[in-house]
Amino acid sequence: MAESHTPQLDTSTDVPAPPIAAAFLVNFDHRKGYTLTWYKSIEGVQIEGTVEFKSLPSGLHNVEEDLVYFIHKDYAGLSAFLNVPDEHAERKARMLAIGVLVPLEHGRMGRIWRHAETLKSLARSQIQDVADTSQLEHYWDTTRLDSAELISEAPNESTDSFGKIGGYRKSRSMSTATNYLHSAHHLTPHHPASNLLASVQLFGPLVFPLFRAALLRKRILILAEAPVEFSCDLVYNISILSSLSRSLLSLLPDSSIDLTRLRPLFTIGVSDIDLMKAANPNPKDISETQQGWIACTTDDVLSTKPDLYDLLVLMPSTENNYARRKVFPRLIESTPLLTRNFPQFGQKSTQRDFHRYVHLQQGLEQFPSGRASSDGGGESDESSSLDAHSSAYIENKHVVEPPSWSRVAYTSLVWWASAGDRRGGFSEMEEIEMERDLSLLQNDSDEEQIREVALVAYFHRLTNLIFTVLAEAIARADGRNSDIDESEHEESGEDTTVGENSAERTSSLGGDEDDDTQPLLSESGNLQHVEITQDDMTNMGLDSWSASDKIFVENMISLWWGRKADVRAASVECCGLRIL
Repeated sequence: MAESHTPQLDTSTDVPAPPIAAAFLVNFDHRKGYTLTWYKSIEGVQIEGTVEFKSLPSGLHNVEEDLVYFIHKDYAGLSAFLNVPDEHAERKARMLAIGVLVPLEHGRMGRIWRHAETLKSLARSQIQDVADTSQLEHYWDTTRLDSAELISEAPNESTDSFGKIGGYRKSRSMSTATNYLHSAHHLTPHHPASNLLASVQLFGPLVFPLFRAALLRKRILILAEAPVEFSCDLVYNISILSSLSRSLLSLLPDSSIDLTRLRPLFTIGVSDIDLMKAANPNPKDISETQQGWIACTTDDVLSTKPDLYDLLVLMPSTENNYARRKVFPRLIESTPLLTRNFPQFGQKSTQRDFHRYVHLQQGLEQFPSGRASSDGGGESDESSSLDAHSSAYIENKHVVEPPSWSRVAYTSLVWWASAGDRRGGFSEMEEIEMERDLSLLQNDSDEEQIREVALVAYFHRLTNLIFTVLAEAIARADGRNSDIDESEHEESGEDTTVGENSAERTSSLGGDEDDDTQPLLSESGNLQHVEITQDDMTNMGLDSWSASDKIFVENMISLWWGRKADVRAASVECCGLRIL
């Protein structure tokens, strides 16, 4: 198995739980609230006055149990919360949380979820006798982090973890942060990706606008009710899905390298407002945006401060589980006028997103689930695919943009020109789109690949496709040769990178073969606008008829390359004249 070039899902089962830098017990006191009643930590790790707030977000008293992820300085935190009814206790219940901290592995969670089952077991035992901490002491003694291990840890990505090689920046830490995948493995208990498929089904085609917001490195705040484990998993998964592969670094200017990963903050609250401001101050221009982040919260007061975030994700209430019609999350762009009275409808997906989502659901059926063994789905003919489109549209039409009048006119024109031959089936363009979408799910490995890994691979290939096409457009604008064959856009490597030929393509994008260390972004201030054609939009899997996708491409060019883009919308021409 080749080394993966993008942060991946850790599906191995033979790797032990990471050593911990701190362990703590938070107990509920009816006079003082949640109090830190016991803790152990290595030297230099200060947790008093912090973890009791981070590990117990608002609303937990309404649930029986939960797993809470959070970030504390250079450490990832996980706490197991337990709420047990007790008629003899104050408020008729006993509540506590047992948690740990592990060092961040280059900004990521360090496989901390491997402690989840143990923490839940300790919580169930500890709540029977809060005063007896012998099991906690034993747990600390057997899993604590040695000082020597901490010193050997690589620097966090919050510092400059990228060095320059051959004139381009290259990650020093990417190879050590990347996990090797063994596709036959199943996900370990409480792995965040265990909820990946459920998240995609919940968002439906809206998963693609959310994904694009992550590529734009926006500050994404997820507002949800307790329990928060699902929301924390969503934070992790979106960060993974939108990460950039190492092969793309050579296509980006140095100023964009810090954007290669969307920073996951996990659970945050009112006490983290300063952190939210420091992580990404509100820029005057999108090209000045620093590294974005994604976080979840149960404190709705944060949603009333639109200056703190760029995109608000309102998760459906648990009461909507019994609704007659599916209730989707709402994606709401931050505006100065945003208050508690949120708009009834949020962002919608494009028509292309909808078709891509249907194709994705169909293509995933060929892979077994990582949660339990299952047979892959059988082949479906065109009629069953059409039925799937029809039923899916009925369920998802409330979050899909209606077709533009020009697209309707164009579709009608094509139907008229073909004498209605394709009225009962897919159009030629739809068939091409389906083939392209399903090709992103191909498995080049001889091993069986689980569904969750295939889904991550799909989004990484889509990311690489978008960045490669944009880099080619910039090369055209700058008058540099770009003789990349269309076939090179197809996946040719293993795991989740779009082709292992990305490095070989650098010379054609960079111009002079004798000077392949020159950055793609010229230092001259006289830069041409980047023209994005309709074919470019199609090759990126975007909707050339959609205004929102046009804005997305303009913002991508501005954010990652500091350039201005002229996006040519779809049109219909006759004898050289535009008629639609």
